Amino acid sequence: MTFKTLFAIAAIAVTPMSHAAYVTIDEAGMDAVYSQASFGSMSVDIRIGAITTLTMPSLLNIDTDAKVNTLFSQHVGASNVVDFYYVDTVDSCGGFNTSIIGCGEVGGNNFVVESIWAANTTVPTGGNISYGVQLLSHELGHNLGLGHRSGNDLMNSFINGFMDLNASEVSTILSSPLVQTDSTGQRFIQIDPVLVQATVTVVPEPGTFALLSLGLLATVWVSRRAQNER
Repeated sequence: MTFKTLFAIAAIAVTPMSHAAYVTIDEAGMDAVYSQASFGSMSVDIRIGAITTLTMPSLLNIDTDAKVNTLFSQHVGASNVVDFYYVDTVDSCGGFNTSIIGCGEVGGNNFVVESIWAANTTVPTGGNISYGVQLLSHELGHNLGLGHRSGNDLMNSFINGFMDLNASEVSTILSSPLVQTDSTGQRFIQIDPVLVQATVTVVPEPGTFALLSLGLLATVWVSRRAQNER
């Protein structure tokens, strides 16, 4: 796979911590970003699909561009669907490797973020959105064709809690092939979250789960009966 241009978003200060990847998306928050005043009557609805799990433990920590390449080659769905990949850490993106928390293709359909930052609901002083909403909306902006821009806006290269998009950026977004239109005329972007995990998660079938539950209840009842008969 030949890389499209990659852009990273960074945190000014990062406290290392151990965590397992998980999916968090504030869909309403992202809707607010992509329907702000600069969109006028041409708002874009964010639509979230089902979560796909990807069991590739070596990709939980993205520390080389080769791993970014491998991760994005796993793309789920059509070319006009965006994949959000959730991992533990992102430490490499297009040759950049300082305090990274997300990495996205400019004009592509994939980006990767650190789960712990995507789930961060803190709205910094002076900002108007949470760190998590900005992270996801920022990386989606790269997929839609936007580069970095300094100032109190969504596309600042450092996460700062702002959502502003100017008229030129909105025009670029609306011309992206990722922006689809439904039968009612509403513009939307389809997003499929992809959770990277270390091991396969086995979920019992409903019938099996019911039998297991009954077995547990029977065990508890027998145990209590034995106690009462003593």
